[in-house]
Amino acid sequence: MADRPRYSRSELKQWFDRIALPECERLYDISEHSDYAQACYLARLVKHTLIRIPFENLTQHYSWHRTINVRPQHLFNKIVREPSHRGGYCMEANTLFHTVLLSLGFKVFMAGARVYNKETKKYGGFSHCNNIVIIGFNRWMVDVGFGANGPTVPLCLEHDVPVPHLGKAEIRLVHEGIRQHIDDRQKVWIYQHRFDRDLNFCWTPMYCFVDVEFLPEDISGMNLSPWKSPHSWFTQKVVLTRFVTKNEPDETAWEKATAEERIDGGTINGVVILFQDTLKWRRDGETSRQIKLKSEEERIDAIRDYFGIELDEEDREAIRGTVAEIKSDFRPFD
Repeated sequence: MADRPRYSRSELKQWFDRIALPECERLYDISEHSDYAQACYLARLVKHTLIRIPFENLTQHYSWHRTINVRPQHLFNKIVREPSHRGGYCMEANTLFHTVLLSLGFKVFMAGARVYNKETKKYGGFSHCNNIVIIGFNRWMVDVGFGANGPTVPLCLEHDVPVPHLGKAEIRLVHEGIRQHIDDRQKVWIYQHRFDRDLNFCWTPMYCFVDVEFLPEDISGMNLSPWKSPHSWFTQKVVLTRFVTKNEPDETAWEKATAEERIDGGTINGVVILFQDTLKWRRDGETSRQIKLKSEEERIDAIRDYFGIELDEEDREAIRGTVAEIKSDFRPFD
């Protein structure tokens, strides 16, 4: 058995608090539970995580060091430990979730993924990751770090089985080759999304992943792409995403919106997105509310009010003079 970091029972309790999982539903060791119970518990953990822990890249813009560290203990301190309400991008969110699942007794490994570029119609190199959870005879793909078009439930590794997403949208996995392969006998799992099942919209690839275990050293190496690459939009734009339930009206303050009774009693039906200077809510596949942010102050307020993240003064100042700053009074010829 590989020696991998795990969280203590005390740390798991803090993580359960962070995702607002009710006390009565908390299991610290799933090894003696049935396959069905494990699968149901996994789905519940995914739901609470997507609602409570934002997909975000604030460290790349609102910090003096701009360092993305994917070590499990650092991620725990950043995302879980009070008073933090931070999130992270794919390598961070999925590594944290991976360590939690290992600590709870799940059989799980991380896999590398290549993100699809709709403009070039090609896959990039390995720059994303997800988790493969083995329960009985089934394997489940879990991804809590892909943003608005990411899966909201664990997906069984089965070929072409559509699953409802938000509104009329659907998601699925297909097991096939990609055009960039020289060896056409090779197959990968492709995660696909389509916006409207009724109108028979075409399936769009989001990313492909391999059914091979990636080591922590692989994840650290892959992390350099979204963190440092000048071709990565993560280095140019501020983004935050958090899924919402039907029990959370638009513009509900974060603490009230993500209380455990709202999460537990409601199904995921939308997402709140902050992308650079635009804040919007999408419900059942349609934009229900959109706000243009006119200044850094407005964006910082939105990050606090709708994502629960309070940036200190030093972090707020770190974005000044960068391409991602909202320049409210920009007059180049004054």
